[in-house]
Amino acid sequence: MEHIVLENVSKKFTDRTIFDNVNLRVDKGGMVAIMGKSGVGKSTLLNIIAGMEKPSFGSYFFDGNSMTDMSINRLSETRKHRMGYISQHSPMIPRLTALENIMVPLWYEKKEDHMNAVMDRVKALGELFGIRHILNEKIEKLSGGEIQRVGIIRSLVNEPDIIIADEPTGSLDNETELNVLSYLKSLKNITIIIATHSDSVSLHCDEKYYMTMDGLKSVVV
Repeated sequence: MEHIVLENVSKKFTDRTIFDNVNLRVDKGGMVAIMGKSGVGKSTLLNIIAGMEKPSFGSYFFDGNSMTDMSINRLSETRKHRMGYISQHSPMIPRLTALENIMVPLWYEKKEDHMNAVMDRVKALGELFGIRHILNEKIEKLSGGEIQRVGIIRSLVNEPDIIIADEPTGSLDNETELNVLSYLKSLKNITIIIATHSDSVSLHCDEKYYMTMDGLKSVVV
């Protein structure tokens, strides 16, 4: 079943074309790498897939629903309940702890049994990614690699249907990168789209694409 479908998607700002004629089809549970030079629009494409931007031209369907035609409110609800986003520089609230930043997507969750299950998952992921011991530290005291791991756990806390990741392991050491990628690879029925410059990251993916201003070219993994 196709989870993500982009048809002839283009993005332009005033008189500048960022990319043109992007076509992509990703089955549910697929793990896809999008590679390419800096400035070709990989982050912008991820923002479109996450519903944070709309394409200038073309169509985007998520689970058969047109994201290009959705209202801002419905896009926001879709992101909140069905998507996890790992940004290159995970935005954090400095006055909060790592754990509190992880729990931001669940601020309005009131079901105690659900929250207990979430806390168990956060602790397990903290252990796996080597940051359980600093979950109660203020975010401003953490290193770049620790903050990136906090952002990864935050993207997973809601058990999303799709994970969109922009250079998710750029600040991590090799061992932690492998732990993160192995965990993502182990997730069932969750679609993962990763923008990366790293060949080692792309090797964990089912499909690999190279992006230019003229679209995406499939590359044999």
